Amino acid sequence: MKSLLTLKKLILCLFAGLALCMGTLYAQNVHQIVRSNAVVSDGNVNEGGNVLKTKMLNSAFPVTIQLKGTRLRITSKYTQLLPVYNEKGAFYSMFRLNKGTNWIGGLPKGVYYINNRKVSIP
Repeated sequence: MKSLLTLKKLILCLFAGLALCMGTLYAQNVHQIVRSNAVVSDGNVNEGGNVLKTKMLNSAFPVTIQLKGTRLRITSKYTQLLPVYNEKGAFYSMFRLNKGTNWIGGLPKGVYYINNRKVSIP
């Protein structure tokens, strides 16, 4: 009889732990969904009745951007990070630039914003 009661407690604790874990996972997924949808474009974003002011980031120092085929040639006088946004203004990727000439290849076809400049990859 005692082992049956212990088994019931064990099963009850297992279900309680499982429910707690599922609730935590759900809360993390909701947080990630809200974060990824928070910055949609440069300007005003309406999210659930709240108007959010968003802004695309630029590189810390000036860069020159040239399109060579499907690759970007980016020249920088400093080592820095370069954020890239897709055509909807959502963050796409961050690239580390070295001092001098840098090449970025492998971007899918589309329109990107780099330093608030529109760049089309054919």
